[in-house]
Amino acid sequence: MEPSQLIGRQAQIRAAELSGVPVAAVICAVDPETSSLLLELVAPVQIGARTYPLALARPRLERDDLGTLLDSGVLGCGIVCVPRERHDPARPFDLSWWRGGGAAIGDVVLDDRVM
Repeated sequence: MEPSQLIGRQAQIRAAELSGVPVAAVICAVDPETSSLLLELVAPVQIGARTYPLALARPRLERDDLGTLLDSGVLGCGIVCVPRERHDPARPFDLSWWRGGGAAIGDVVLDDRVM
């Protein structure tokens, strides 16, 4: 399976720091070079005064990549929430603006692997 086949798949973000419960999302873009995922949250996450409709997830461990998610259905990630005004469709994986906040360590789990 190619990483591009992840686009459109439903997933959950499991990261206690975000909401305490799994967050439903849809994978809307992948970057095979950095093994990054752009996820659109089904219900935006509210953290403090900010609302985040998107999240970027990248594997935490050097040995992991998108193949890990394709094979096992679970990928341990660093997750950065993205407010709508910071999302650039021309550069969807750009985090040069990020200086902290709205981040967590967790797992991205494909919905067909949720138990």
